[in-house]
Amino acid sequence: MSDITIKLPDGTQKIMPSDTTALSLASSISRNLAKAAVSAVIDGREVDLSTLLNDGNVVQIITVDSDAGRHVLRHSTAHVMAQAVLQMYPGAKYTIGPAIENGFYYDFDLGDRVFTEDDLSLVEDTMRKIISANQPFVRSEIPVSEALALFSTQSYKCEIITRVTGGGADSVDNAEVGGSGDSVSIYRNSDEFVDLCLGPHVASTGRLGHFKLQKVSSAYWRGNEKGPVLQRIYGTAWESKTALEEYLHRLVEAERRDHRKLAVELDLLSFPSELGGGLAVWHPKGAIIRKLMEDYSRARHQSGGYQFVFTPHLSNATLFQTSGHLDFYADGMYPPMEMDNGTYYPKPMNCPMHCLIFRGRQRSYRELPLRLFELGTVYRYERAGTLHGLMRIRGFTQDDSHIFCTQDQLQSEIISLLDFVMSVLKAFGFEDFSFHLST
Repeated sequence: MSDITIKLPDGTQKIMPSDTTALSLASSISRNLAKAAVSAVIDGREVDLSTLLNDGNVVQIITVDSDAGRHVLRHSTAHVMAQAVLQMYPGAKYTIGPAIENGFYYDFDLGDRVFTEDDLSLVEDTMRKIISANQPFVRSEIPVSEALALFSTQSYKCEIITRVTGGGADSVDNAEVGGSGDSVSIYRNSDEFVDLCLGPHVASTGRLGHFKLQKVSSAYWRGNEKGPVLQRIYGTAWESKTALEEYLHRLVEAERRDHRKLAVELDLLSFPSELGGGLAVWHPKGAIIRKLMEDYSRARHQSGGYQFVFTPHLSNATLFQTSGHLDFYADGMYPPMEMDNGTYYPKPMNCPMHCLIFRGRQRSYRELPLRLFELGTVYRYERAGTLHGLMRIRGFTQDDSHIFCTQDQLQSEIISLLDFVMSVLKAFGFEDFSFHLST
């Protein structure tokens, strides 16, 4: 048996037998590493620990206490939850079950039956039996025809297979299943349960156990409001009992501080049903807080060299066609209004109107940089299921600015802007935040 050379992320190399798997590589490094391992990255591709290594592979072992490791743990737990639901409710159809931040979910079609919160403990009990059985997760690739036959009673799975192999796949499909054009990947962890999946997964169900099912909700298949209504179970899973308990404690504390709860208790604002979803009214006490925040923002912007402007709440469609909003953002805008022989939209952003102000007359380079600022109210059509107090809302006011400058001024303006934004955020108590730069 010939040996192979494996490269580790730190640049070191290990000489291993040719039948080495990712798990046996981890074991050769340390017992603790093998115990904590849940998957591996081989030449940039995340795979199961049972994957055989080849000469020259660059291999990173993924441990359960890392973000990537928890993702694997949660995805595997989602599979076990689906297995439990199908055992408990014969005839149920299962769709997709991804890992998400801090947890996982799986969507089901139970026909006329409706999940309740009381069902969650029963599903958990069945999951624990599956985990106790220590069933191995086994990956394989099978021909498309065989996959369609295997999932013949599962219409959602057949739809995914057809889309993935027929060239019509979207990000949901591609995240759900791997394989080539002639085959798809599946995972079995018993004779009774098989699922389409890209993987990777933990070695066996016994590797799981520290989880909690949290809530049930409805969801549209593929997010299409005209499509079938599914039932979604959310859960969380962690690498240890302590980590799970700490997370659940954080949730309790977060709920106690939930701004929606405090807003009612302190008589700050409300969301009257007569207005429609995602539209708030500020009560006198809340208005005082809002005014203080707005006054501070105005003062900071004024001292930062910004000039105040005001723009209307709606505009002719021509403006949003020119700006590109109607081409790329129409789904996030309110429906149009027909009047004065024209089409009008409530504004989703202030940007086009600030550009009109700049373009309104000939400018001298001596005016640059020109920093425009507005406390502008905008309106965006968020789907009802995504609304969340003031965090996800349909009508809100931005402290919004746009800077017009020369190319030579660009670097200094970006640096100045980032310093300004960070100082304002810190003034309101935000210390841990990230920026996403788009161009």
